[in-house]
Amino acid sequence: MNSKFCMVLTTCPTKKQAEHLATQLVNLKLAACVQISQPVTSVYHWNEDIVTDSEMQIMIKTMSCRLEQAFKLTLSLHPYDVPQWIVVDNVSGSEPYLNWIESNLK
Repeated sequence: MNSKFCMVLTTCPTKKQAEHLATQLVNLKLAACVQISQPVTSVYHWNEDIVTDSEMQIMIKTMSCRLEQAFKLTLSLHPYDVPQWIVVDNVSGSEPYLNWIESNLK
């Protein structure tokens, strides 16, 4: 990872599960902010079938030094066998906002 700041994309099947995950990540200072979007429709292969599900899309704003712990927590709380975990390196951003992220993860 080239940047010390990153975003992680994941999903949860319900708003309640998404809010629980988000709250735990923020409480444990593994994320400065977690945004939960309105439901999205996901279409994917699972067990030889094509599945269509409604899911809550989640964006986790964190630092690369917190990724491993955030991933372990997500795996422990997540209801899916294979939860989405896509890390997007932050190429640039507002310096005050990035400073805010860093200060909230100390």
